Amino acid sequence: MVTEYQPRSAGELWQRIDREDLVRLGVVGGLAVVVLVASWLQAPWWISAPLAAVGLVIGCWPIVVEVWAALRARRMSMELSMFIALVAAAAIGEWVTALVITVFVLAAEILEDLSMDRGRDALGELMNFLPDSVQVRRDGQLRSVHRDELAVGDVVMVLPGGRIPVDGVVLEGNSSVDESRITGEPLPVDVSQGSQVYAGSINHSGAVALRAERVGAESSYGQIVAAISAAQNSQAPIQRLADRLAGWLVYLALGGAALTYLITRDLTATISVIIVAGACGVAAGTPLALLGAIGQTARAGTFIKDGSHLEELSAVRVVVFDKTGTLTRGEPAVTAVTASEGVDGDHLLAAVASAESYRPTNAI
Repeated sequence: MVTEYQPRSAGELWQRIDREDLVRLGVVGGLAVVVLVASWLQAPWWISAPLAAVGLVIGCWPIVVEVWAALRARRMSMELSMFIALVAAAAIGEWVTALVITVFVLAAEILEDLSMDRGRDALGELMNFLPDSVQVRRDGQLRSVHRDELAVGDVVMVLPGGRIPVDGVVLEGNSSVDESRITGEPLPVDVSQGSQVYAGSINHSGAVALRAERVGAESSYGQIVAAISAAQNSQAPIQRLADRLAGWLVYLALGGAALTYLITRDLTATISVIIVAGACGVAAGTPLALLGAIGQTARAGTFIKDGSHLEELSAVRVVVFDKTGTLTRGEPAVTAVTASEGVDGDHLLAAVASAESYRPTNAI
């Protein structure tokens, strides 16, 4: 079973942006324009400096939080390198430069949050694959409950075409079940009384009653979701290498800035060299790439245990499949209904649906 990714519209992305971050970016960007115009008009420093200071205080707060976290972890980050650059620019009165750097960092933070949300969407989509409302037999009656209210021992009713919400055993009924999301097997598996079924499977042909044995995070499907979550938070070897390279790049830039100042005695040129240290955004881009790749493969029905396994795929040149069915979608679809002469197609479908509908009995 493959869940195709649908690109998000501009409106959906807009709704995901934190309004506080957006306001902060707008305020700092507006003040940067005002300070730039003031510098063109050669306004006195006591006009530009207070405006720039307000912009830096408003814009730098989230950056300072990130910088403090990086310092405590003793690692170089994009925020730390850019913070060094904007402090240096502000120290020599290059207010426009400092504000522009702040705008870039705030914009990068918003884009990073959107990328993280997009990558983590896969987990929500996986969990939403399970039905929210589940039919459960309790006290001799069929009740509709939320999947989070399911408990071990509950008798769950699954109609044809329904998604199985728990790991359990078939108590009543015969059917075929699509377990491709769990086992990778594209062909439906026949089940009857006593058969084991897994959460995340799709019931095909007949109504069945199941006794829940594992629910929620304890089910096979819940464990798959947990594994993908752990994979997205894992650190691949390439990420550790990117962190080291980013640190070396920043230290090289700082050394180059010091050498530039010794040779030219030009603070503007020196700060320009320091700003180059912002290229260590490669350290931020690596985990985003891993997160996005793991999320995208999860949408396609492929589960990656951690970032190191994803990295190893780059060295794969040949993939061997044990059966041709693995390469198909395994999703049959009704393309047309042809009824005998004198039989209305809609009435035929209604009769078939009626025959497949579940009629609860008192046998359970």
